[in-house]
Amino acid sequence: MGHRTGTRVRRSVAPVVDAAVASLGGCDHVDAVAVDLAPGTSAADFARTVLAGTPEWVHGLLTVRDKLMSPFGLHVQKRVAPDEIRVEPGARLGPFRVLTVSDDEVLAGDNDKHLDFRTSVAVREGAAGLEGVCTTVVRYHRRAGHLYFRVIQPFHNLILPRVVARARS
Repeated sequence: MGHRTGTRVRRSVAPVVDAAVASLGGCDHVDAVAVDLAPGTSAADFARTVLAGTPEWVHGLLTVRDKLMSPFGLHVQKRVAPDEIRVEPGARLGPFRVLTVSDDEVLAGDNDKHLDFRTSVAVREGAAGLEGVCTTVVRYHRRAGHLYFRVIQPFHNLILPRVVARARS
């Protein structure tokens, strides 16, 4: 389940953050990835580190996705430079709109024609100390949302653990 990285562990599967699921009133897909964090890391710090650490190849994939999906009226991702990342309600962070910010959770997401999604970037006490958990929740609209997510899910499963792992202590 987890992968040893130095003396810390990155968990590919983690208990989800329930607030993310509740924010959509239910879901069709949910997953979570966790990493050990340095003591004192806030949810905003964790979110900033995760978002600033997105590799260039991920931005390239998102650019391709935007070109393919824009004729269907789906949101186009706006790239945010690491020094422009603002973790505050209403800020846009690529595909995410920050919804709420507290010391222990940043909830972001959006609603689109084909699906609604939320991402919770949370910090909590884990078995080995402070851990950061990134929970993704998706609710489909019609069959199109389900089909779209089935296409992007392998990329999501490839990208998310790698991006979150960059934030480990």
